[in-house]
Amino acid sequence: MKEHGDLRKTRSRQYLVAALIHLMDQKTIDEITVQNLVEEAQVARSTFYSQFEDKQDFLDTITDEIFAQLRKETKPDSYARESGLSSKSSCKYYVKHFQYIAGHAEFFRVMLGRNGLPSFRQKMEESARITYTEILNQFSDEDLSLPKAYLIQYIISAHIGITSKWLEDGMKYSPAYLAELLTHLTFQGVFHGLELDKMIELPK
Repeated sequence: MKEHGDLRKTRSRQYLVAALIHLMDQKTIDEITVQNLVEEAQVARSTFYSQFEDKQDFLDTITDEIFAQLRKETKPDSYARESGLSSKSSCKYYVKHFQYIAGHAEFFRVMLGRNGLPSFRQKMEESARITYTEILNQFSDEDLSLPKAYLIQYIISAHIGITSKWLEDGMKYSPAYLAELLTHLTFQGVFHGLELDKMIELPK
């Protein structure tokens, strides 16, 4: 019975997320009500309130879950300080990143789009900040000759901008191509300029 209940809960949540995506293509989040969501998802209000306190709790829960899963699937687990940069191995990190986003493309597209949630972009920035803080943890501001926090923010802003553009364009390039592009821009651009490209390798 518990498994059946869990399956129904998962399915109703999927319907609600799909409903949110559809509605956000037409309205701002402030214009979308719980009633709109349950009608679009074709689930009962009682089903919604059995899982979430209100609309904000629903939004917080689903965005927290998606970023927790993104972090899990792309979490850095090792860094090479002296072995030199391997573009192919470093690119694998970004491939996993873009593959995950491609698997949830419509969700990321609307959340980063004109009717998207500012808090979603903030959470995406925070997720990326955790990753790059770990990657650059071995370096001090003195090593970098500039404040590390500003370098991380620069990289994050560029990466989210590229991701948004990719989604807006209908993902006409593959995750592998985007991974190669981002590897080139990051490692041959900003990291090369700071002479870090021979000391950093993204997780394989």
